[in-house]
Amino acid sequence: MPELLQQLSLMAFEAAFAAAVILALFSARGILGFASIYTTVGVLYYLATLLAGTTFIQVAPGLLMSPGSVALFPASLFAVLLVYIREDAKEARNMIYGLLAANVSASFIGLLIVQHLSGPLSVNPLGLPPELFVQSPRLFIVGTLALYADTILIILAYEAVSRLLKPLLLRIWATLALVLVFDTLLFVTGGFVEHPAYVEILLSGILGKIAAAAIYAVALTLYLPRTRTAADKHPGLGDLFQVLTYRQKFEALLAHAARDPLTGVYNRGFCDEMLHSQIAAARRGDTAVSVMMVDVDHFKRINDNHGHPEGDRALRVIAQTLAGVARASDVVCRYGGEEFCIILPATPLDNAAMLAGRLCDEVPAACAREGIGGGMRVTVTIGLAAYPDDGAASGLLVYVADQRLYRGKNAGRDRFVAA
Repeated sequence: MPELLQQLSLMAFEAAFAAAVILALFSARGILGFASIYTTVGVLYYLATLLAGTTFIQVAPGLLMSPGSVALFPASLFAVLLVYIREDAKEARNMIYGLLAANVSASFIGLLIVQHLSGPLSVNPLGLPPELFVQSPRLFIVGTLALYADTILIILAYEAVSRLLKPLLLRIWATLALVLVFDTLLFVTGGFVEHPAYVEILLSGILGKIAAAAIYAVALTLYLPRTRTAADKHPGLGDLFQVLTYRQKFEALLAHAARDPLTGVYNRGFCDEMLHSQIAAARRGDTAVSVMMVDVDHFKRINDNHGHPEGDRALRVIAQTLAGVARASDVVCRYGGEEFCIILPATPLDNAAMLAGRLCDEVPAACAREGIGGGMRVTVTIGLAAYPDDGAASGLLVYVADQRLYRGKNAGRDRFVAA
């Protein structure tokens, strides 16, 4: 058991070291360029191939793991994913073609080396077997096809997984694990399906690569927040990779553009679009949608008595409070000036009124905790309206909610009006 733990720890260290080397070279790409990364990944891939055919560790009865397959091979996909995320698809494509070229070239040179070893004038003091340098034609074909499929799939998988999982660590680990499991199924089935130990080889490869994926995922997750994405370049319309990478960047840009720069909640344009779409969805599903217009009472006093920076701070605190009290499905927007709009999908007016009551209590409490306005009591007045009872169009709902908001102002502020 101690020997097994030592071997497993050694493979984990090999994976962590390979990841660290690739990340260090990537960080130095401004000085060294990408050639050092491509060369290193090509060498790691060659070593992975060599070890995968010569060195195995018995981790359990009938289960053998190769350090090359488990620890070093994922480094190639790790590098492709890193370049794709932090550079662009064109650079990732270059790396893919470079790996394929290295694989084919190393295999061809291996054939030439064998001719030296088998020649009558050859001196081989170490007794190196020719099989060390030559893959079987079957494994070469399967390995090359698997490598090409892996490097394409990892980009597609990352795009798909990014839409399902938000935490960066889970996204990267799931992407690497999925592709490495696919690689193991393809390579082991293509090369060893008739072998008596096929199931054991397949299972050990899957378990080992899933564990290795976690190591590489942690390394990449720790690294990415410290770096910045390279400037966008113009994509070629026929390149699938370009379409994927620029679509993701475009979606991120849209998400950023939909936010109010001062408060961080959504802006007026996004509010108008979202309210329209939510009413359409409610119409199809025969449900309700409520709209809440929130206005800060006597906001001008904060600006006049304490300055506009304090007014800006008040808006940020109020926006954070609205977003914190609202449900995850609700959409909080800054509608203009000191007025906010909250869209509540699938929510009748009675339920919206309960939330409005909480907001009337929470906003003054939050502002008091932050010392807004030198301790003055900051309150809000809220007007509510709901589809379909108060109107079937987004503009009409906002108008009704605004009218009720002004009724609340005239009645003394610091309240909500729902009817």
